[in-house]
Amino acid sequence: MKAVRVLQNKKSLFARIKGKRSTSEFILHCFVFVLFTVFALSYVYVLIWAFLSGLKTHTEVVLDPFSLPDSPKFGHYIEVLSFLEVNENGFFMMLFNSIWFSCLGPAVNILTTSMFAYVSNKYRFPLSKWFYLISLIVMTLPIYGSSGMAYKLYFSLGLTDSYVYPLLSIGTFGVNFLFFYAFYEGLSNTYMESAKIDGANNFIIFFRIVLPLAMPIMGALYLTSWIGSWNGYETALVYYPEIPTLSVAIFTIEKDMQYYVRMDLLFAACVYLTIPPLIIFCCFSKIILNNVSFGGIKE
Repeated sequence: MKAVRVLQNKKSLFARIKGKRSTSEFILHCFVFVLFTVFALSYVYVLIWAFLSGLKTHTEVVLDPFSLPDSPKFGHYIEVLSFLEVNENGFFMMLFNSIWFSCLGPAVNILTTSMFAYVSNKYRFPLSKWFYLISLIVMTLPIYGSSGMAYKLYFSLGLTDSYVYPLLSIGTFGVNFLFFYAFYEGLSNTYMESAKIDGANNFIIFFRIVLPLAMPIMGALYLTSWIGSWNGYETALVYYPEIPTLSVAIFTIEKDMQYYVRMDLLFAACVYLTIPPLIIFCCFSKIILNNVSFGGIKE
């Protein structure tokens, strides 16, 4: 009888495995795998094409953009370092500006948004439940009116063209607020209640218990915000035009191409701008792609 039960258990196990690996699911998984592989290879192709274009002469880039360089000009990647200059700021100064604004601004925004979402979700006070609805309303409003008032305020306070500007990136409402709000909504209150029993105050609970639990989602949102800030030039042109970044330099070169055409140097500059996000993504891809999960307490 024991052997029969073991055989029946094996059959049921095989049946479950077979049910999980049905033919339709296998075909679907293969289709999704091929689709995402083609999508990823298209990005890799663009990077390789831009790198090879930087090794060509301007004439080769214009007349035969998809061919291999006849005689690779690796000197273009050295020449572009002196070619990139905006407001008497060279390549390395603009690299420092890019790192400063793209790292500090998103860090301030993500941390303050996380705090705001945590307080509005876990604490009860008048209108605390309205913040979620207000966030949805604010996201639907145009930015033209608020941006103009914000610029006038920063200009009056002397905060434009200043390295202090990233400290003004305090986050309140927006998409990140919705992500954090949903995360804290699913976070068990038992964590905070247990800490209070042990004598922890509100600051210790947040910084020593809640913040480490929220690190995966904070890391993912920070990396995506960092990439957007690194590649964006609109904010730099409006709020600190005298402190140019590398993205502003690329924009300036492209704008000036009508007077001084060097497509080879333009692609070489684009390759330099792509290297840091590519390294960051390769090192922290799991943080961006993995699902955020946590556990340890059963309600």
